[in-house]
Amino acid sequence: MIIAVLVVSFVALDRPLIRSDGLAYFMWLHSVAADHDLDLANQASRFADVNSYQVFLNEETGQYASVFPYGSAFLYLPTYWLASAANRLPQFHINDAYFIQHQGVVLPYSLFPMLGTNVFASLAVILAFLTAKKICSPPASLLSSLALFVATPLLYYATIEPYMAHVVGTLLTALLIYLLVGYRERTPAWFFMGLVLGVALLVRWQLALYAVPIGLLALARGEWKRLSLFALGFLLLAWHLPFSWLRMYGNPWVVPAAIQGQQAFLAGPTYIREVLLSPERGLLLWSPLVVLALIGLGLLFKARRGLSVTLALMVVLQVLMNASLYDWGGGWAFGMRRMTELYPVWVIGLATLVQSACSVKKRGVWANAARWGTVALVVAGVFFSLLLLLSHLNYVNTNLAHPEGGALWEEIKYQFTESDFRITIQVIKEHYGIWAWKMPGP
Repeated sequence: MIIAVLVVSFVALDRPLIRSDGLAYFMWLHSVAADHDLDLANQASRFADVNSYQVFLNEETGQYASVFPYGSAFLYLPTYWLASAANRLPQFHINDAYFIQHQGVVLPYSLFPMLGTNVFASLAVILAFLTAKKICSPPASLLSSLALFVATPLLYYATIEPYMAHVVGTLLTALLIYLLVGYRERTPAWFFMGLVLGVALLVRWQLALYAVPIGLLALARGEWKRLSLFALGFLLLAWHLPFSWLRMYGNPWVVPAAIQGQQAFLAGPTYIREVLLSPERGLLLWSPLVVLALIGLGLLFKARRGLSVTLALMVVLQVLMNASLYDWGGGWAFGMRRMTELYPVWVIGLATLVQSACSVKKRGVWANAARWGTVALVVAGVFFSLLLLLSHLNYVNTNLAHPEGGALWEEIKYQFTESDFRITIQVIKEHYGIWAWKMPGP
């Protein structure tokens, strides 16, 4: 069931075109795979025609730098090797001039990393399902994992923008929480959780915050050995982040985006309302099923207090982190994209709520209302999210005045008053899905 839903999504929406932030991640991959180093000088020259902000020369150090992390490049190495093999076959040379113009490389080098992202997204959903199943019933876990795949930015960044690091970050978070839920009583698992978090730090720097609630859980229980193993596993990889910053920026403790923009990037947690409730990108408006998931995390407190508090702290820290950025909305984003990695947390919360509602033994009007009302809200949330996704794709491709997107209500209003679903279908045919792979649009 999971694979079927995911495959349909990939076929319908996949877009093998490297663009925006995704170019920076691909340049790291190209550096690791082709040059076998993390020096971006060759890539700055090789992709000069398409590079606008992704890689820049830091004049203070004389090094080419990027504010985007490089960890995902190592996970995508097999896709680059496959692309290199496919590049030797004439069947994969489709519209070479078109793809070189838009992304600097021919189709195989965007096609196979995109397929790799599809695989990573599938693994993340399966891991989230298996984790929730350790706590809740299989039906509740299945419904939650699939509903939240569609109803969070994960679907968008697994298909339409597959070259960013959000899907890889989500997979690592799912693996981390899978180990936490299923194996935290086994001491060696703490070392592996630390390793996973170390990789996550190199993939998306803000994911290191997950170490705080997990470390506090061990402290609260006086599990010093497990805490030490967790820290050891984390530091075995995490040290490379300040080391790379030292080389690129001349300082191991910097905010790279502030250096590139030559202005403050961190503001303190002053944008909490915007992160949660703004029509522009607000989490609870663009992903309303998260509200139900948060209720479920509260219900989980009764049965698994330590886990509930740990997951809740993960959410709080990510909210505070994103609320501390002047660019709190993530630029040209779909929803609160920088919180995509919380997907497995939402799955546990929503599965808990669905399980609680459907396991009510009492009969009567109120019990049935709770049972069927919860399922109906989940289904309604999925349909709303699909409507929002279609409206967004229509809006950014046909409203030339605002290709960056608009407020939620503005995009939905545009869909029904200034456009229609016939145009939306045409947009998808021309830009997204397997039928548009030959020329997926700018």
